[in-house]
Amino acid sequence: MSDAEQLAAVFKADKRFHRILDLLLEKYESYGEHKGKITLKDATAGECEALNSFIAPRIFYKPPVLSFRVKEFEVAIKDSRYSSASLKAVLEAYYDKTLFTSVEKKQIRLTKYEAFEKRNLDKYKEMPCSEWLEHMFRKKCCGYAVVINEYKSNSCGCEKLLENVCRAVNERFDSDFDPIQLAVLGANITGDSHYFDSDNTSGKLLLSAIAFYAEAESIKNASDRQSLYDFFHIETNPIFAAAAVLQIRFFDGEGKEHPGFAKFADMKEPALISDINIRKMERAESADRIIYAVENPSVFSVLVNYMADTDSGLICTFGQIKTVGKRLTDMLINGGCTIYYAGDFDPEGMQIADKLLSRYPLGKVVPWRMSLKDYKGVQKSNDIISQKRLNILKKIKSELLLEVARSIEKEKRAAYQELLIDKMIRDILKN
Repeated sequence: MSDAEQLAAVFKADKRFHRILDLLLEKYESYGEHKGKITLKDATAGECEALNSFIAPRIFYKPPVLSFRVKEFEVAIKDSRYSSASLKAVLEAYYDKTLFTSVEKKQIRLTKYEAFEKRNLDKYKEMPCSEWLEHMFRKKCCGYAVVINEYKSNSCGCEKLLENVCRAVNERFDSDFDPIQLAVLGANITGDSHYFDSDNTSGKLLLSAIAFYAEAESIKNASDRQSLYDFFHIETNPIFAAAAVLQIRFFDGEGKEHPGFAKFADMKEPALISDINIRKMERAESADRIIYAVENPSVFSVLVNYMADTDSGLICTFGQIKTVGKRLTDMLINGGCTIYYAGDFDPEGMQIADKLLSRYPLGKVVPWRMSLKDYKGVQKSNDIISQKRLNILKKIKSELLLEVARSIEKEKRAAYQELLIDKMIRDILKN
């Protein structure tokens, strides 16, 4: 055994030294060197006697205050039979651990955290979530506070948290944003349907990631959260994920009409439907099998006033096509209808139209007031569309939309349905 190990064994055998060594350890870890004074204001007679026996005969200590300089303790070691030992080596042998100063510990933590960041950036490189990860780590925003706090308390748990959120983000992009319930997303990734609930750490981090892609500045309330979920086509409650319909009838597999919606159709009044309402229905139709579809509720509310003298149907998807919207359009196509879809001239509106055109046979969904001529002839927004959103246009597949998509990409300015309402009304009345 070394001198340090032998002296540590002596101290371990004499419990009177324990609090003295605790203070010596604290002093070293704080300052990185042995300096200053050690003071015990409630020292016992035994502790004083122990120190007297080690440093004596030069100093005599007595309770209740025991005070000595660290340097005196070091000199006592050098004057003992264990003279080759250093105080640091004795403390390391006594506590059976390598000692690091506060500065050294901070640097170690920083190095480990930097490795954590690099490991995850490398792991998800070129995946959809990588853009968010790089921005979060570089700018220290968009969920960074959640990650760093979780890492400090449980680095292994933080690694898993980040993995699950990245998987959720990647799933949304890989599925081309096919509607999914929040509970199903959590269950598919973790087995826990409540994993991404908004009051959980994982749910908050997912919302921060979505906010990055949606370019949302903050999440202040439930309305902001719902807007973000809608942006990623995530449904938080299937009952409230509704669509609006007018003059549309629903039928089950045996041809029996849904009596509730039949009444609305008879009265030519709009109705809200959820996926639960029409779960047992298989087809839908209007009298002339022509359906006008819009994404904007304000546009829908105006057009409703001009539909009474027509045999056509009107639907509103309230933005992105949710599960009920997907089910509704499926049933309308099954009912032999042609859907004329009008969306905003922005990346998200073009994306919705492209998905509908890609989902159904040619001619079953027709872009309505979404031509290059319509875009060129309408007033544009003053806001410049960010490159992040413009990248959505690069994924447009339908040849019917490519020309206008390239024009939006070039001009970097959106135009909205509200400015085309007069033309849409003329189209409906001409039919």
